[in-house]
Amino acid sequence: MSDLNGALNVGLEYALGQKNTLELTTSVRPWNRSERYVNRYWLVQPEIRYWTCQKFNGHFFGAYANGAQYNVGGKKLPFGMFPALEQHRYAGWMAGAGLTYGYHFMVDSHWNIEAAVSAGYEFIHYTKYKCPVLCSTEIDKGNYNYVGPTRLSISILYLF
Repeated sequence: MSDLNGALNVGLEYALGQKNTLELTTSVRPWNRSERYVNRYWLVQPEIRYWTCQKFNGHFFGAYANGAQYNVGGKKLPFGMFPALEQHRYAGWMAGAGLTYGYHFMVDSHWNIEAAVSAGYEFIHYTKYKCPVLCSTEIDKGNYNYVGPTRLSISILYLF
């Protein structure tokens, strides 16, 4: 989803052995485009992976941790998720951890495709503002504990 909203995403993965790798993924969206909503954030997510056959080929299982800072509001999300986000702005930070299952499709010796799904826990600290504009009035502050799906991805990869 972050690619669809204009974020820059970069991930690097390093082999630790025949069946283990370490991946570091980052995502940042530091600017506003011409939309009528605020959507700025950064995210860092390291993940350790175990490959069932060999690294960078086939099934893998992973464990990740993440951290992010965000300032979002005035946006309607698909499937009616987080309806309050359309009328309000939220700013804060989050940290979490979880598990991943994925599959790596080898296309040729360099280009590959990876599909993954993750679920986990996120601790979210937020400040809620009356409306999406940056100069709006603060109306609430608190914490939220989320357990559930955290990522669904299809990635195009290049192996060096």
